[in-house]
Amino acid sequence: MEKPIEFLERLSDFGIKLGLDKTLYLLKKFGNPHLKYPSILIGGTNGKGSVAKVLSEILYHSGYKVGLYTSPHLLKINERICVNNKPISDEKLNFYIKKLKKIISDLPYHNYPTFFEALTVIGFLYFFEEKVDILVAEVGMGGRFDATNVLPSFLEIITPISLDHTNYLGRTLNEIALQKAGIIKSGSCVISGRQKKVCENIIMEKVREKKAKIYTYLKDFRAKRVYQSVSCQIFNFYGNEKYKGLKTKLLGRHQIQNISLAIQASCIIKENGFRIKDESIYKGVENTYWPARFQILKENPIIIVDGAHNPEGIEILKKTISEVFPGEKFSFLVGIMKDKDWRNMLKKIFNIADEIIFTRIDSERAIEPEILADFSKRRKGIKIEIIKRVDEALKEIEKRKKNLCICGSLYLAGEVLKIFKRERRIL
Repeated sequence: MEKPIEFLERLSDFGIKLGLDKTLYLLKKFGNPHLKYPSILIGGTNGKGSVAKVLSEILYHSGYKVGLYTSPHLLKINERICVNNKPISDEKLNFYIKKLKKIISDLPYHNYPTFFEALTVIGFLYFFEEKVDILVAEVGMGGRFDATNVLPSFLEIITPISLDHTNYLGRTLNEIALQKAGIIKSGSCVISGRQKKVCENIIMEKVREKKAKIYTYLKDFRAKRVYQSVSCQIFNFYGNEKYKGLKTKLLGRHQIQNISLAIQASCIIKENGFRIKDESIYKGVENTYWPARFQILKENPIIIVDGAHNPEGIEILKKTISEVFPGEKFSFLVGIMKDKDWRNMLKKIFNIADEIIFTRIDSERAIEPEILADFSKRRKGIKIEIIKRVDEALKEIEKRKKNLCICGSLYLAGEVLKIFKRERRIL
């Protein structure tokens, strides 16, 4: 007999279909739970999850019951649906899958929801039944037609936009920015990260159309780093409110921008009647742990795992390596999904890699390592190798006692973390 989780995973066969109709239909069947708590929606390209996690920590340390909806997961589906940092239990997840299955079973096959739509409905229902005070939700893909955009959010955050998911969202920044700006609601508040001019123009146009209010990084608020090491960085935040000596375990200059978006959001939330003390902001920032974001698994030799999965993400990873480990050489273990701009990702890796080992992510959507290796062999001076199994690749590279950076996909990062966790080797 099919287990509930198997039924949910089988919905992945329906692929990715952007649109809100199925999500709205299913939510209506459950009494529209998503309309019964205040919500914040976080879109953009890179850094969405980091912003969501920091903001949820600030709200949690302010004494609120906080729902957090993120994607993808690293180790277990349950991670995507959290209340006060606790993932939904297997029992509860199975319970909600069964409830959903009863409704879905009456639908024609072509009207079945996708995996992401189904999980979004489950999450939003769970948050209602858990009586959360507020929901922080991360957009899955794009924005305008993403299942999360059914939320009547009072605040939207848009992290820096770059090219990603071009098969679904469009091949130009213009098209992608239109999708990302589609999360802005009438009369809401918008917080935007530093954007390329074309993206900024589209966001501003949507803000005017929706009569929303916008706060932009570097214009309305900013941050300055004052210290960094391999274990933390310290920075000051300047906006309507000032916070000095904020400490975070998240590494890299880009994370200071991400955290600043979350701090600015907490200032807006405070204006909307929530009680947020300065102490909660300091605690929330310091206590944020967000795996696979420049996560150092080992220090001698260095092993880093990072979920960078597009050219912009790889560029940020390169900069962070040179900031945190100046002068160090790295081998790279790389696995990438088919729908990514893998050629431009690899071109950026070529500039810093001593050698590249290609492996295969355990997913039908993964690109074969042979394709990546053939493309890379054109680049002179870099040793190229294929080790198909991730566990075997890790064993082989560790024997060589070289610094290693693992990147290319959050799915690869998840596989690596599973192996390290199984062997109890995570720092």
